[in-house]
Amino acid sequence: MKNLKLYPLKFSPIYKHYLWGGKNLTKMGKQIAKDEIVAESWEIADHDEDVSIVRNGPLAGKSLRDLIELFGQDLCPESGNGRFPIIIKFLDANKRLSVQVHPDDEYARTHESPTELGKNECWYILDAPPGAELIFGIKKGITKQEFQNLVEGGRVEDGLNRLQIKSGDFLFIKTGTVHALLEGTMVCEILQNSDTTYRLYDWERTGADGKPRPLHIAKALDVIHFPSPDEFEHELEKLVFESDSRSFNRTQLLLKNRNFNVEHLNYQREFTLNFGKEHFHALIMIAGSGEIIHTSGPTPVCMGETVLIPRPIGSYRIQTKGMRALKAFL
Repeated sequence: MKNLKLYPLKFSPIYKHYLWGGKNLTKMGKQIAKDEIVAESWEIADHDEDVSIVRNGPLAGKSLRDLIELFGQDLCPESGNGRFPIIIKFLDANKRLSVQVHPDDEYARTHESPTELGKNECWYILDAPPGAELIFGIKKGITKQEFQNLVEGGRVEDGLNRLQIKSGDFLFIKTGTVHALLEGTMVCEILQNSDTTYRLYDWERTGADGKPRPLHIAKALDVIHFPSPDEFEHELEKLVFESDSRSFNRTQLLLKNRNFNVEHLNYQREFTLNFGKEHFHALIMIAGSGEIIHTSGPTPVCMGETVLIPRPIGSYRIQTKGMRALKAFL
């Protein structure tokens, strides 16, 4: 074990078979059986029982948790709980998701458990039909009391803000932001290592057992952010924007915060990436293909793959004739 070295790591996807899924992740190269419905493909995860397993190279078969124990901060920044700090997923909203909201760290620690985290997350829209929308925030000018009245009167939908989207849009779903993917949308999701979710509304549907799924109304109302009318557009400008898929051979910063950072890479030639003070890079291939060139040799990458590149690798090159990727990093 002492002779093992880190290299670009690929993991076996962890599939989640929720009721709202479909087969659209085959568009990203995922292998889905004929009788299988897949809602989420967890690309990198170290959450409870869902832990990614390496599928390439000498470390194949090791879990991400094993690797953190073996390599420590060479792989994972110190997070206080020993877990990898982010989760990366692909989501197929073949049917609409429940309307939900996430708390911040302080609320989660106080109301869930001392070790629980809040849940900041972001969505990159991979695919969306013409005229697609999603739920994002509360309608302009609605106060907490007015929204509570709508909830209690069975009129939640009247208070939800709908936002038109298209492929290439990027949204930062800050804690306290009400949100829901609607049918026909496929996204890449990057989030804090947390599953703390308060379900506000589920479109009057039932779960697999025929019963309505649990709601968390009181906690949801506690954490929802209600911007003033004057702040409404300004808040959207900080959370919603478009990636630049028309300008080639450039890196575009999409998001920078203390939980995770995201860049959009769009290249048609070889380019070099450096770590600086960054702890890791997670490259999420959303189009095209290439090869990661590093000291241990080449690692091929293609659409739908996610590769975790540890800091000890140092500077590396990517050879490509055309690729688009997201880089998540800390």
